[in-house]
Amino acid sequence: MNREDKLQQLLARTVDPAPGVLLALHAPLQGLDFAGAAGAACRESGQLLRTDHHFRIASMSKTFTGVLFARLLEQGRISLDDCAAGYLPDGVARQIPVVAGHKVEDITLRHLLHHRAGFNDFATSSEWFAEIAADPGRARRPEEIAAWALRHGDLVGAPGERFCYSDTGYVLLGIALETLCTREYWRLCREQIFDPLEMNETWLEGYETPRGELSHPYIVVDGEYIDALQVHGSLDWAAGGHVSRLRDLVRFLRGLSDCRLFDSPETLDAFLTGELARPGYHYAMGINRKRIRGHHLWGHLGHWGSFMYYCPEQRLSLCGTLNYDQAAHNEFIGEVLSTVLPPDRDS
Repeated sequence: MNREDKLQQLLARTVDPAPGVLLALHAPLQGLDFAGAAGAACRESGQLLRTDHHFRIASMSKTFTGVLFARLLEQGRISLDDCAAGYLPDGVARQIPVVAGHKVEDITLRHLLHHRAGFNDFATSSEWFAEIAADPGRARRPEEIAAWALRHGDLVGAPGERFCYSDTGYVLLGIALETLCTREYWRLCREQIFDPLEMNETWLEGYETPRGELSHPYIVVDGEYIDALQVHGSLDWAAGGHVSRLRDLVRFLRGLSDCRLFDSPETLDAFLTGELARPGYHYAMGINRKRIRGHHLWGHLGHWGSFMYYCPEQRLSLCGTLNYDQAAHNEFIGEVLSTVLPPDRDS
């Protein structure tokens, strides 16, 4: 059995609990260029998932936000140690809480990018779920999301003290980008990332016209699958509001690894250089580095089962989605790597 057939079998095995699975894998050193689908795009209608279906990439949008800041860093327009509040409207900056003995000015752009500003993750809180459930189809503006997050989020530490993954910081970073560049966040992504890489079917929900057919992501509660497509896509914005498809995400991973978004390799190195968040896991500018089954990867996961990672030693790009909120991303990625790569001798 060839590797393509083995990968397709893996997708079929992953359906149930996953409602539907998409995978693209580009590995030129292995002579492999695969795209596959299995399961349903919509459980209720029984529509089958196709490789050209679009899907919500959720927190993978943070990588786009990080790229925009890395470009500003390369242009000398910012320093990562700049006070973040200095790039925010006064009305937003005044709402930022800090622990006793510290002030808002202590929070830097680096802290926000590396998830070390002291915020909790409002997007996974039961209070936020209740807020969404009360009116799931309502669009929310970035300033409204930030205000809610800053008002309800418990602080987990002083600026720079510890890593705590938080969508709050990336919503603030999106607002800062719009202030710095006097351009809408969606336009910045399109002009500086999507257009140069010909990612013509990626868009920001709630801000751009849809560019393809969107598959349905699901929330699993007590074994019941709840269609989350009813939840308005604007809710996570610069922290996780984009929709994409396999082909575009492969183009992004290849373009980023080939340094097509920056003028120098040094900028790419700075973009990828982060801090140890936990053993074996580093977080940088909207992107993380880790090892799975002995293979070094950099990329990001998303809440709805989405993933994109690049293995530099093998020049391998992989991306896709499991389209539900309980997805075991790392286990699935590990199975993919084991199917197509020899075991790492150092693992």
